[in-house]
Amino acid sequence: MTLNDNPGHAELPPTPSTRPKSPAMSSSNPWVFDTKKRNRLLKRYRTQVASATSTICATLAVTPLENLKTRMQTHNFRNLTECARYIWRTEGFRGYTAGFLPPLMSVTFVRVVSFSTYQTVKYRISDEFERITGVSPLIYYNEPGSYPSLATITTFTVAGMCAGLAASPFACPFELAKNVVQTSVLMSYRSQASPDAVRDPRVRSLPRIGTIQAFRQIINRHGFLGLYTGYHLHALRDTIGTGLYFGIYETVKQVIAKEMGKPAQSPFGPPMVAGALCGTIPWLVTYSLDTRKTRAQSILLGRTKEIGEASSAVARSSMYKGLSVSLMRTSVQNMILFSLFEYTKTRINSLEV
Repeated sequence: MTLNDNPGHAELPPTPSTRPKSPAMSSSNPWVFDTKKRNRLLKRYRTQVASATSTICATLAVTPLENLKTRMQTHNFRNLTECARYIWRTEGFRGYTAGFLPPLMSVTFVRVVSFSTYQTVKYRISDEFERITGVSPLIYYNEPGSYPSLATITTFTVAGMCAGLAASPFACPFELAKNVVQTSVLMSYRSQASPDAVRDPRVRSLPRIGTIQAFRQIINRHGFLGLYTGYHLHALRDTIGTGLYFGIYETVKQVIAKEMGKPAQSPFGPPMVAGALCGTIPWLVTYSLDTRKTRAQSILLGRTKEIGEASSAVARSSMYKGLSVSLMRTSVQNMILFSLFEYTKTRINSLEV
C-alpha cells in the first residue's frame, strides 16, 4: 500500500474551484478574448480606438472654452472677461459645462468617422498617384528625412476634405443641439443681445433646457429638417476646414520630425506642435463660416419677435467675435488629441499577436 492509497474513504468529487477547466469552455463564450485575439482586434481597429479615446479626453478638457466661444459668437459681449463673469454670475459653474454631453457623444462618433474615412481615402489617393507616376506619396512620406511634396500635400488635403464632408451629416444635428443648450438661457430675453446683458437679474432664475428637450422643440417647431439648420454652412466649413486640418497636420509633423530627428509617429513633440497649428490655421480660415452657422442655429428656440431683434443685433457685430478663445480652445484640444492619438496607436502597434 502506498501513501496515496486510502481504502477507508471514498474519493471526494472535484469542486468547481478544483475541477480542471476545459479549453472549449472559455472559447465557447463569445465575450471572452484571449490576449492574442484581443490584440489582433485592437490592431485591426487601431484608428477607431485611438481616435475615440483621444477625442473623449480632448473634448472634456476644453468644454469651458467651447462654452465661452459659443456665447461670444452669438451675443454682443464687449470682451471675453465680461462674458466669463456674466456666465458665472447668472449660471454658475454649470454655465461652463453646459452642453458637454452632445459634443462628447457626437464629436467622438464624428471623429471616428472622419479619421476612418481619412485613412481609407488617403490610401486610395496614394495608390492612384502610384499608378500614374510610379511613386507612392505615402511610401515617400514615411521615408526618413523626407520633406513634403506636392503629391503628399495633395493626398492629405483631399483625403481630409472627403473626411469632413462625409462626417458633416452626422455632426450637424448634435452641434446644433449643443449650441441651443449653451445659449438657451441667453436667448430667453431679447436684452441678451445688448452689452448690458450681464446686469439683467431675470436670467438668474431661468432653467436651462436639456439636450433631449432641445431636439424635441426643434423637431416640433421646424420638423426633422430643422435639425439641419445651417447645414450648407456646416458642410462647407467642415469640408474646407478638415482638408486644411489634415493637410497641415501631416505636413508640419513631417517637417518637425525631420528637423528634430524624431520619427513622425512619435507621440510627443511633432504631433503636439502640428496639432496646435492644424487646429488654429483652419479656424482662422473658416471662422466667419462657423460664426454664421452658430448664429443661424442658436436662435431656433427663441420667440419670434426676439429672434428678429437678436438676429439684427448680432448681425451688426463682427464675424470674428470670440476668435481668441476659439483659437485657444482648438489649439489645446488638438495638442491633446493628436498626442494621445499617436501614443495610443504606438502602444497598439507594439502589442504582440
